[in-house]
Amino acid sequence: MFRKSVLFCLTLILLQVADLTFGLNYIFVPETDELFSKCEERPEYGYMDILADLSALSRIGSNGGTNISGNITMKWDVQPLDRVAVEVGILKFEKGAWKPTILKGSDRDFCKSFYDKNTIYYPYSTEHVVNKEQVKDKCINIPGTVLVVEPFYQKIVLSYALPLSPGLHKAYVIFSAFDKAGVKRPNEVCLQIVGNIVNE
Repeated sequence: MFRKSVLFCLTLILLQVADLTFGLNYIFVPETDELFSKCEERPEYGYMDILADLSALSRIGSNGGTNISGNITMKWDVQPLDRVAVEVGILKFEKGAWKPTILKGSDRDFCKSFYDKNTIYYPYSTEHVVNKEQVKDKCINIPGTVLVVEPFYQKIVLSYALPLSPGLHKAYVIFSAFDKAGVKRPNEVCLQIVGNIVNE
């Protein structure tokens, strides 16, 4: 459960809507409406431009949250039968440097639960994909797949129960594809979202 909670905190981030709701204590306010940026610590990794086309996805900041709507078109150059693994983590900016927190996790087969209604992230992400019946057999590893996202408002809310405190934080997610033999493909993708955790 913890692994899925952390994974949710950043991934759906995948399609790139990120959200985390464990309580009503802190709010994570992204620095920009774009939400995501290239991972500073991993400049050799690909960014969103090789994973998906977000040019038709509207993201407008409002009252500490984001209004999201539009289309996401997958474009990652991997194979449809590849296994997609995801690694996520959260860092905090302290004393002039990014320092890791204990919140870190991974999922060896992300696509198995991508549209699963029982996952903790579903109500805040793929629930808003209105054409999921048409694309339910597809994942982020199939270029050309279009996810139609209904208009919704997303606010990232955190609980005091999490080992986080107010201040500047950064969440990252790394996507890796593996072929049938288990060999990792070279075009890994890393995204990060930077923002401030503030009292609600």
